[in-house]
Amino acid sequence: MNPMDRLRAARPARLDTPVDERTRAAELSYAMSQARPARMRRTRVPRPVWALGLAGVAATAVAVTITATGGTTPAPSSSAVAKKEQPVKRSSARQILLVAAESSLKARQGSGAYWYVESTGGNAQQVGTKVPYTVNSLGRSQRWIARSPKQESWWVSQNLDTRPAPGSETAWKQDGSPTEWTVTMADSKARLLIKAKGGEPVGNVINDGDKVAELAGENVSVAELQALPTTAAELKMYLLKGYRGHGTESDDPQDADSWLFQVTAGLLSDLPVKPGVRAAAYQVLAGLNDVRSLGEVTDALERKGQGVARAERWPTGTFERQLIVDPDTGILLTDRFVAVAPTGTYGWAKPGTVVNWNAIIKAEWTDRKPVKP
Repeated sequence: MNPMDRLRAARPARLDTPVDERTRAAELSYAMSQARPARMRRTRVPRPVWALGLAGVAATAVAVTITATGGTTPAPSSSAVAKKEQPVKRSSARQILLVAAESSLKARQGSGAYWYVESTGGNAQQVGTKVPYTVNSLGRSQRWIARSPKQESWWVSQNLDTRPAPGSETAWKQDGSPTEWTVTMADSKARLLIKAKGGEPVGNVINDGDKVAELAGENVSVAELQALPTTAAELKMYLLKGYRGHGTESDDPQDADSWLFQVTAGLLSDLPVKPGVRAAAYQVLAGLNDVRSLGEVTDALERKGQGVARAERWPTGTFERQLIVDPDTGILLTDRFVAVAPTGTYGWAKPGTVVNWNAIIKAEWTDRKPVKP
């Protein structure tokens, strides 16, 4: 958003020995779970975190296009978020979301045995023994959600590489051009061993009976997802049934609008729902308070879209969750988190730093079976 959403099996903090490459994904996921409200999903459904998100780079087409993770965006500053300043000619967040809703209704429902989602993303960390600088760990994730509960649903993820963030190359060279780094997480004392070289794909079955995903704090089946309400009022009512005054993945207090923004963004990013449900989800977002427009934004894969954002408060400070959408198709391109007033683990991040992001490359129904590692 891994860092595979939901391999979220984190090592206990008391084990402070650097981990090897095989557990690196789980450790990064743990690190991000300390940075934002994150509870292990009730089902085994992983979601990319690179961040957490949510990946042998040369073997994938996305490898050469990932250039922006961990950079900065001019969007959030604590004063701008507080004042909700809007450039004069920028479409409002509500306008952007309602256009995306209208476009979603025009999409074809699609058919196939599996809902296939492919994404890539990144997570930023501060490293350095001689001078501090930022590196970005990149990853790739694939998910096959079987339409029939008789078939297995699969998740496959791969660590790509870790590289100096744009602007950090000089500091990296001053640090001796290392190819691995040990990071101690400020909030948990856990130590992560990060390697520049990518790893092999890993994966596992993710369905638990007919349950294939989590939505609003509950495990759901494909049939339940396909039966979701297609009006904003009904969808909002359905989602709010899972609201308990805190996040879906933590016990930290969370207001209803923040919770709806989080849950609805997850629905739009990778769940197999009908076009009418996607349209209703955008309409739900359009009705929330404190959602601001970013105007035209370019994501890490150099795709242009319209951005909307809402400030979120984590145990490690204030961040802004930014959704980049293609208003002409209603497709959610990227979901990313940007520092506003970070503390603790991300206290090093300047306002505007993209600390993690997940970019959707493909989301479609297909008859192609899972490619298992």
